[in-house]
Amino acid sequence: MSLSTSSSHGHAEPSSWPLSERGQRTVIPPAVLDSIAGHPLCSGCMPHGVGFYPRARGHRMQRRRPADDLLIYCIAGQGILQVDGHEQYIDAGDLVLLPNGVAHQYQADPAQPWSIYWVHLGGHDVARFFDEIASQAGDYKVHIGVHSRLAETFQALLVAATRVQPEHLVYAANLLRSLLAFAALMRHQHLARHATLDVTRVNSYLQTALDRRLSLDELVDATSTLSRYHFIREYKRQTGQTPMQAFQRIKVSHACYLLDITEESVVQVAARLGYDDPYYFSRLFKKQMGVSPQQYRRERGQ
Repeated sequence: MSLSTSSSHGHAEPSSWPLSERGQRTVIPPAVLDSIAGHPLCSGCMPHGVGFYPRARGHRMQRRRPADDLLIYCIAGQGILQVDGHEQYIDAGDLVLLPNGVAHQYQADPAQPWSIYWVHLGGHDVARFFDEIASQAGDYKVHIGVHSRLAETFQALLVAATRVQPEHLVYAANLLRSLLAFAALMRHQHLARHATLDVTRVNSYLQTALDRRLSLDELVDATSTLSRYHFIREYKRQTGQTPMQAFQRIKVSHACYLLDITEESVVQVAARLGYDDPYYFSRLFKKQMGVSPQQYRRERGQ
């Protein structure tokens, strides 16, 4: 089968893959979308087209300048995705997130053709939903597992999208929101089950770096296998603060110790903690302790 292609026309352009007996595909007419574009319950996140392709042997698509966003949910089999020159396999339980304007192509695996739900969508809230689902910027594939509830929501969305009355379109738009929110929840739960962040190890590393500047990237690389985004999220979930907030608190705590047991000046204490600017150090100290380093020392000496 030849590779279908599309360019930007402002609305959904699904593939022309011939539907099987169980396959489903609905595209909301552009005029209908335009008529409800300003509705406050639809404008942020609106389906343009939705479908289900079971065992989609021969399914291929290429879009050079896609005008809308696309979400694909693989529930069985395999597919192959290519974005930015990188090729990756899509397996059951994977979500594919393709923002508008990102050229891409994909196809069903010839040996194990995928079964997929898909929805073309648009609106100013879509990018936020994609960010909530994705691990980090540039992630076009995330794994959430196969969930019957998600498949059921896609099926309900397929039915709702066939009706063009405003009330049905409002319902379809908010089914889509529910679908995206549930996908984000499943993604976070999957990550939590597989999180491998040892906070004790992280804090020990922070203690070894008290005398210098420490970048977040260095900390992540040295102490975990998580992405930067999920490192911050997991650390904050376990401790109630971000890693860099913790680092500042540890430094200020050590500054208090040095001010208590030495006669070093504030400038010297700041330098020992990796701060070239003693005024910046003093501001950080006062923000955490409520008093300046000088006042702290005076009060402790009384």
